[in-house]
Amino acid sequence: MSSYLFALGANISFSVASLVYMTFSRQVSAYWMNAFKAFVALIASFFAVLMMGGFNDLALNSLGAFLLSGFIGLAVGDLFLLSAFVRLGVTRSLVLFGFQPVFLGFFGYLWLGQEMDASKLVAIVFLLGCLFLFSLENFKKTARWEIKGLLFALVAVLIDSAGVLLSRYGFDNAPHIGAIEGHFYRCLSAVLGFFIFSQFYPLGLFKNLYRWSKKQQSLIVVASFAGTFLALLLYLEAIKGGHLASVAAIGITGPMFAAIVECVYRKEWPSRYLLGAFTLFAAGFFILLGQS
Repeated sequence: MSSYLFALGANISFSVASLVYMTFSRQVSAYWMNAFKAFVALIASFFAVLMMGGFNDLALNSLGAFLLSGFIGLAVGDLFLLSAFVRLGVTRSLVLFGFQPVFLGFFGYLWLGQEMDASKLVAIVFLLGCLFLFSLENFKKTARWEIKGLLFALVAVLIDSAGVLLSRYGFDNAPHIGAIEGHFYRCLSAVLGFFIFSQFYPLGLFKNLYRWSKKQQSLIVVASFAGTFLALLLYLEAIKGGHLASVAAIGITGPMFAAIVECVYRKEWPSRYLLGAFTLFAAGFFILLGQS
């Protein structure tokens, strides 16, 4: 049960922060927003590791898995995701993460020997139903999809799935490593990746930050902490010992939470699609809890 609760907490934190990411990615760039949130998460995870007793010895295969996971997941994958936010918006982009349980369930079965029993499949079907309702609502509103944004989002899902598998491999081969320390290595490789990128594509990490008011700067920092440090820390705790496809199924409810926040922000009542999606989510989530 704890794995599912960690995944749920991660999803809520990331969904709320994503609205800030979308706003500043549109005003500056997805490249800058992604690099800045990775930098904040690196600083936070470094001090968190020190507070938890310091760093542990780590075999090269696990270290390599965490570093590669961070580079492809945080530096590259999130760059595609934030680019999708700019074009599609948060809710519609996160809808496409409904494909992730399928990817992770298949690869988890092949590489990790994780079974896909009937109850988990039923729960995933309920959770995917959330995405269907959101897709239906968005299609009726727009009557079309932005192809380039869709491709960005799908690439982000594929890369994120690969990053999850690599992180799980790292934890399986280093069970003494906590999620915080694994998170630090992932953030470190992402920041190093952006440092390399900046040699070819100038980043202006702090220059772009100082263009905003103190209130806006604080909002960016808090969102970076909540959405990249806290959310990913909780998610790593979830995937460290949880069933990957089931954890991912909890994660795909991001569109629902993002839509709820947007309703509160815009002072609008939730649509019947949102209420139906919440009902399906609750059914799927309690099935997963019953099997934990």
